[in-house]
Amino acid sequence: MIAEEHLTTILEPLEPSDTVRDAYEKLSALHVELLPLVKNYQLLNYIGYAQLENRNPTDKLSEIPMYHPVLPTIMPEQHLFDALKQLKILQLPMLAVQNEAGQYIGILKTSDIVNILSKSMSIGSAGSIIVLNILPTDYSLSDLARIIEYNDAKILGVFAFETEGKNEIEVHLKLNTSVLKNILATLERYNYKVSQYFGREDLIDDLDSRYESLMNYLDI
Repeated sequence: MIAEEHLTTILEPLEPSDTVRDAYEKLSALHVELLPLVKNYQLLNYIGYAQLENRNPTDKLSEIPMYHPVLPTIMPEQHLFDALKQLKILQLPMLAVQNEAGQYIGILKTSDIVNILSKSMSIGSAGSIIVLNILPTDYSLSDLARIIEYNDAKILGVFAFETEGKNEIEVHLKLNTSVLKNILATLERYNYKVSQYFGREDLIDDLDSRYESLMNYLDI
Protein backbone atom coordinates (compact mmCIF):
# COMPACT_ATOMS: atom_id res chain seq x y z
CA MET A 1 0.00 0.00 0.00
CA ILE A 2 2.39 2.66 -1.22
CA ALA A 3 1.44 6.16 -2.32
CA GLU A 4 2.39 5.66 -5.97
CA GLU A 5 -0.24 2.94 -6.42
CA HIS A 6 -3.11 5.17 -5.31
CA LEU A 7 -2.33 8.74 -6.38
CA THR A 8 -4.62 10.55 -8.78
CA THR A 9 -3.71 12.83 -11.66
CA ILE A 10 -7.31 13.58 -12.60
CA LEU A 11 -7.46 16.76 -10.47
CA GLU A 12 -5.44 19.40 -12.27
CA PRO A 13 -3.51 21.68 -9.92
CA LEU A 14 -3.82 25.45 -9.83
CA GLU A 15 -1.24 27.69 -11.48
CA PRO A 16 0.39 30.90 -10.15
CA SER A 17 -1.14 32.91 -13.01
CA ASP A 18 -4.66 31.85 -11.99
CA THR A 19 -6.75 34.45 -10.21
CA VAL A 20 -8.73 34.10 -7.00
CA ARG A 21 -11.86 33.92 -9.15
CA ASP A 22 -10.31 31.10 -11.20
CA ALA A 23 -9.48 29.21 -8.02
CA TYR A 24 -13.02 29.54 -6.66
CA GLU A 25 -14.43 28.24 -9.94
CA LYS A 26 -12.06 25.28 -10.10
CA LEU A 27 -12.56 24.27 -6.46
CA SER A 28 -16.32 24.44 -6.94
CA ALA A 29 -16.27 22.51 -10.21
CA LEU A 30 -14.10 19.72 -8.78
CA HIS A 31 -16.01 19.61 -5.45
CA VAL A 32 -12.80 19.88 -3.41
CA GLU A 33 -11.73 22.18 -0.57
CA LEU A 34 -8.07 22.48 -1.50
CA LEU A 35 -5.75 22.14 -4.49
CA PRO A 36 -1.98 22.33 -4.91
CA LEU A 37 -0.44 25.32 -6.66
CA VAL A 38 2.12 24.04 -9.16
CA LYS A 39 4.47 25.59 -11.71
CA ASN A 40 6.80 23.58 -13.93
CA TYR A 41 6.14 20.48 -11.82
CA GLN A 42 7.20 22.32 -8.65
CA LEU A 43 4.80 22.51 -5.70
CA LEU A 44 4.53 26.18 -4.65
CA ASN A 45 1.58 26.22 -2.25
CA TYR A 46 -1.77 24.77 -1.26
CA ILE A 47 -4.78 26.94 -2.04
CA GLY A 48 -8.18 26.44 -0.41
CA TYR A 49 -11.24 28.45 0.45
CA ALA A 50 -9.64 29.72 3.65
CA GLN A 51 -6.74 31.23 1.68
CA LEU A 52 -9.11 32.89 -0.80
CA GLU A 53 -11.36 34.64 1.72
CA ASN A 54 -11.37 38.46 1.73
CA ARG A 55 -9.14 38.67 -1.32
CA ASN A 56 -9.76 40.57 -4.53
CA PRO A 57 -11.17 38.24 -7.23
CA THR A 58 -8.51 39.49 -9.65
CA ASP A 59 -5.56 38.80 -7.33
CA LYS A 60 -3.07 36.29 -8.66
CA LEU A 61 -2.60 33.08 -6.66
CA SER A 62 1.14 33.74 -6.65
CA GLU A 63 0.46 36.62 -4.24
CA ILE A 64 -1.16 34.43 -1.57
CA PRO A 65 1.02 33.63 1.50
CA MET A 66 2.26 30.11 2.11
CA TYR A 67 -0.27 27.62 3.44
CA HIS A 68 2.39 26.20 5.80
CA PRO A 69 6.05 27.13 6.41
CA VAL A 70 7.05 23.68 5.17
CA LEU A 71 4.69 22.34 2.53
CA PRO A 72 3.69 18.75 3.38
CA THR A 73 4.28 16.18 0.64
CA ILE A 74 4.85 12.45 0.34
CA MET A 75 7.14 10.33 -1.81
CA PRO A 76 5.70 7.70 -4.19
CA GLU A 77 7.33 4.81 -2.31
CA GLN A 78 6.06 5.83 1.13
CA HIS A 79 3.31 3.85 2.84
CA LEU A 80 -0.26 5.15 3.01
CA PHE A 81 0.04 5.26 6.81
CA ASP A 82 2.74 7.94 6.39
CA ALA A 83 0.34 9.98 4.28
CA LEU A 84 -2.54 9.48 6.69
CA LYS A 85 -0.40 10.69 9.60
CA GLN A 86 0.42 13.97 7.83
CA LEU A 87 -3.15 14.45 6.69
CA LYS A 88 -4.42 14.00 10.25
CA ILE A 89 -1.86 16.30 11.87
CA LEU A 90 -2.36 19.13 9.38
CA GLN A 91 -6.09 18.50 8.78
CA LEU A 92 -5.57 18.35 5.01
CA PRO A 93 -8.10 16.81 2.58
CA MET A 94 -5.29 15.86 0.17
CA LEU A 95 -1.52 15.60 -0.09
CA ALA A 96 0.77 16.29 -3.03
CA VAL A 97 3.02 13.45 -4.20
CA GLN A 98 6.55 14.34 -5.33
CA ASN A 99 9.17 12.10 -6.94
CA GLU A 100 12.84 11.92 -5.97
CA ALA A 101 13.61 14.92 -8.17
CA GLY A 102 11.08 16.99 -6.22
CA GLN A 103 8.63 17.08 -9.12
CA TYR A 104 4.89 17.09 -8.53
CA ILE A 105 3.32 13.91 -9.97
CA GLY A 106 -0.17 13.79 -8.44
CA ILE A 107 -2.42 13.90 -5.39
CA LEU A 108 -3.41 11.54 -2.60
CA LYS A 109 -6.91 12.29 -1.27
CA THR A 110 -7.83 11.58 2.34
CA SER A 111 -11.14 10.01 1.27
CA ASP A 112 -9.34 7.62 -1.12
CA ILE A 113 -6.87 6.55 1.58
CA VAL A 114 -9.67 5.85 4.05
CA ASN A 115 -11.52 3.76 1.45
CA ILE A 116 -8.38 1.79 0.58
CA LEU A 117 -7.46 1.10 4.20
CA SER A 118 -11.03 0.14 5.13
CA LYS A 119 -11.02 -2.53 2.42
CA SER A 120 -7.55 -3.84 3.24
CA MET A 121 -8.27 -4.00 6.98
CA SER A 122 -11.41 -6.13 6.47
CA ILE A 123 -13.65 -3.46 8.00
CA GLY A 124 -16.51 -4.52 5.74
CA SER A 125 -16.11 -8.22 6.50
CA ALA A 126 -18.63 -10.08 8.63
CA GLY A 127 -17.67 -10.51 12.26
CA SER A 128 -17.40 -8.41 15.38
CA ILE A 129 -15.18 -5.83 17.07
CA ILE A 130 -13.76 -5.98 20.60
CA VAL A 131 -12.31 -2.86 22.21
CA LEU A 132 -9.64 -3.27 24.89
CA ASN A 133 -7.93 -0.73 27.14
CA ILE A 134 -4.33 -1.83 27.68
CA LEU A 135 -1.21 -0.36 29.23
CA PRO A 136 1.46 0.06 26.52
CA THR A 137 3.83 -2.20 28.46
CA ASP A 138 1.20 -4.96 28.51
CA TYR A 139 0.27 -4.80 24.84
CA SER A 140 1.28 -7.91 22.92
CA LEU A 141 -0.44 -8.68 19.63
CA SER A 142 0.96 -12.21 19.65
CA ASP A 143 -0.66 -12.89 23.05
CA LEU A 144 -3.99 -11.50 21.89
CA ALA A 145 -3.83 -13.57 18.70
CA ARG A 146 -3.11 -16.67 20.76
CA ILE A 147 -6.16 -16.04 22.96
CA ILE A 148 -8.42 -15.40 19.99
CA GLU A 149 -7.16 -18.43 18.06
CA TYR A 150 -7.50 -20.63 21.16
CA ASN A 151 -11.22 -19.90 20.85
CA ASP A 152 -11.31 -20.93 17.16
CA ALA A 153 -11.40 -17.37 15.81
CA LYS A 154 -9.05 -15.11 13.84
CA ILE A 155 -8.02 -11.47 14.08
CA LEU A 156 -8.79 -9.76 10.73
CA GLY A 157 -7.55 -6.30 11.66
CA VAL A 158 -6.02 -4.34 14.53
CA PHE A 159 -6.33 -0.63 15.25
CA ALA A 160 -4.53 1.01 18.19
CA PHE A 161 -5.23 4.54 19.43
CA GLU A 162 -3.68 6.65 22.15
CA THR A 163 -6.19 7.63 24.83
CA GLU A 164 -5.97 11.35 25.59
CA GLY A 165 -5.22 12.06 29.25
CA LYS A 166 -4.60 8.39 30.06
CA ASN A 167 -1.59 6.10 29.98
CA GLU A 168 -3.57 3.37 28.24
CA ILE A 169 -3.95 2.59 24.56
CA GLU A 170 -7.28 1.60 23.04
CA VAL A 171 -6.98 -1.52 20.91
CA HIS A 172 -9.77 -2.44 18.48
CA LEU A 173 -9.75 -6.06 17.29
CA LYS A 174 -11.78 -6.99 14.21
CA LEU A 175 -12.63 -10.70 14.45
CA ASN A 176 -14.04 -13.17 11.95
CA THR A 177 -16.73 -14.33 14.38
CA SER A 178 -19.69 -12.79 16.15
CA VAL A 179 -19.79 -15.49 18.86
CA LEU A 180 -17.89 -13.81 21.66
CA LYS A 181 -18.90 -15.56 24.88
CA ASN A 182 -15.81 -17.75 25.25
CA ILE A 183 -13.46 -15.10 23.84
CA LEU A 184 -14.63 -12.48 26.33
CA ALA A 185 -14.35 -14.97 29.19
CA THR A 186 -10.80 -15.89 28.18
CA LEU A 187 -9.74 -12.26 27.85
CA GLU A 188 -11.17 -11.57 31.31
CA ARG A 189 -9.30 -14.59 32.72
CA TYR A 190 -6.05 -13.10 31.41
CA ASN A 191 -6.90 -9.72 33.01
CA TYR A 192 -7.64 -7.87 29.77
CA LYS A 193 -10.08 -5.01 30.23
CA VAL A 194 -12.82 -5.14 27.59
CA SER A 195 -14.47 -1.72 27.36
CA GLN A 196 -16.83 -2.36 24.43
CA TYR A 197 -17.83 -4.88 21.81
CA PHE A 198 -19.86 -4.58 18.61
CA GLY A 199 -21.59 -7.06 16.31
CA ARG A 200 -22.06 -9.76 18.93
CA GLU A 201 -24.78 -12.22 17.90
CA ASP A 202 -24.63 -14.69 20.78
CA LEU A 203 -25.69 -12.06 23.35
CA ILE A 204 -29.41 -12.94 23.17
CA ASP A 205 -28.67 -16.66 23.52
CA ASP A 206 -26.40 -15.86 26.46
CA LEU A 207 -29.11 -13.80 28.17
CA ASP A 208 -31.66 -16.56 27.57
CA SER A 209 -29.29 -19.03 29.17
CA ARG A 210 -28.78 -16.80 32.22
CA TYR A 211 -32.53 -16.26 32.55
CA GLU A 212 -33.13 -20.02 32.39
CA SER A 213 -30.48 -20.62 35.03
CA LEU A 214 -32.08 -18.00 37.29
CA MET A 215 -35.51 -19.56 36.88
CA ASN A 216 -34.11 -23.00 37.72
CA TYR A 217 -32.46 -21.54 40.80
CA LEU A 218 -35.73 -19.92 41.96
CA ASP A 219 -37.59 -23.20 41.45
CA ILE A 220 -35.18 -24.84 43.88
